[in-house]
Amino acid sequence: MTIPPCQVRGYIDGCFDIMHSGHYNAIRQAKAQCDVLVVGIHSDEVIAKCKAPPVMKQEERYELLKHIKWVDEILYDAPYDISLKTLEKARADFCVHGDDMPVDASGKGVYDELRDAGVLRIIKRTEGVSTTDLVGRLLLLTKDHLSGSALDGGLGPNERSCVSVRMLTTTRRIAEFSSRRAPSPDDTVVYVDGAFDMFNVGHATTFEKAKALGTYLLVGIFDDDTVNKMKGNNYPIMNLHERVLNVSACKHVDEVIIGAPVEITEDLIKTMNISIVAQGSISSRRRRCPSGDEAGTVTQVNEVPKRLGILREVESEYPHLTAAAIAERIATNRLTYISRNSKRSALENEYYSNKKHIAEM
Repeated sequence: MTIPPCQVRGYIDGCFDIMHSGHYNAIRQAKAQCDVLVVGIHSDEVIAKCKAPPVMKQEERYELLKHIKWVDEILYDAPYDISLKTLEKARADFCVHGDDMPVDASGKGVYDELRDAGVLRIIKRTEGVSTTDLVGRLLLLTKDHLSGSALDGGLGPNERSCVSVRMLTTTRRIAEFSSRRAPSPDDTVVYVDGAFDMFNVGHATTFEKAKALGTYLLVGIFDDDTVNKMKGNNYPIMNLHERVLNVSACKHVDEVIIGAPVEITEDLIKTMNISIVAQGSISSRRRRCPSGDEAGTVTQVNEVPKRLGILREVESEYPHLTAAAIAERIATNRLTYISRNSKRSALENEYYSNKKHIAEM
């Protein structure tokens, strides 16, 4: 009888509020070190007590983790103050954290117990993106609520994180996020396109249903200029490279077209061997055309797949969860989030000032 090898179990936790490419890259790097990755996530009650009320609701945060490709198990209601007991509960051999190590009010490292026990592994924090940064971007959409410069939305230098730091999108990082799976001749390719700004559980569940229509999910993501001409204001909140990584982190996605065309043409369908075009029930396919002299006019861009009989509608499970709705949550509690960002931005700026190189896994 063959005894199965012992699996290495890793653990990483967080609030995972307004999940972004930094979260996904941390989870990816953690998974690279173990066979089974357990992801702990804090409750709304704990986050509100220790930081500030989360922007995303508990159900939205908990459910999204189920759709991320590197997550094997989830520890719900994880304690905010991690200890060796937390690892025992997760049955994990070690814990993973970014190089931005937090300290408590007394100045003691939150992870000192794990470090001293030799069960803490440090990974590279993804530069230029954080929940604090995203809250700041969302605050810019509601700059009429407080007086201040039109460029900073009323945010002073202490409320904004280090604006000179940007996420560096390398081909290696994109490749690490990619499924690297090519469609086989037997695959049924399903295509869905959109902005997918502020990627959330609504997008993920739509992808899951779209994938169920076939065997290979191809996602087209519009570039920043296209999204801005469709939605106006300061959209998109996340730039194209950030949105590509977010979508690629979803386990239902097999391939991504970066800067996809708005119009789904016969050539696109033939080139990518698309059998089905799916669209979410809340996405309007009558979009403002971003090209040519008629920019801003409305055109029907699903004409070809509709004529070919390959257009399918996918019912959204979270029709209320849009980038605008998330921005409205920030607007409703604007002063609370400005206060939160003031504290968090100071910590982020200190981190960047003292940052040292750590290789990304």
